[in-house]
Amino acid sequence: MFKDLTEIDTGAGLMINGEGEFNAAELDYLNGTGIPEGWTANIYGLIVEVNGKEYTIPAAALDPDLLKALTSNAETELNNYY
Repeated sequence: MFKDLTEIDTGAGLMINGEGEFNAAELDYLNGTGIPEGWTANIYGLIVEVNGKEYTIPAAALDPDLLKALTSNAETELNNYY
């Protein structure tokens, strides 16, 4: 007999380890490019908390698509609410 573990509450919590950085707009007048104003998310990894103890999974160990999705979502939240 097997039980799907997604249906069990393990009490584990998940948090993003990282920081948000606000960038002021900069324009390169020579070639018309630059940096738009807004927040950038720097994600260093994930923190999993189990029974009061934290375990860190470094960003380098994450799937690149997962890291890209987390970064995109964090930047959207930062730019919408801060």
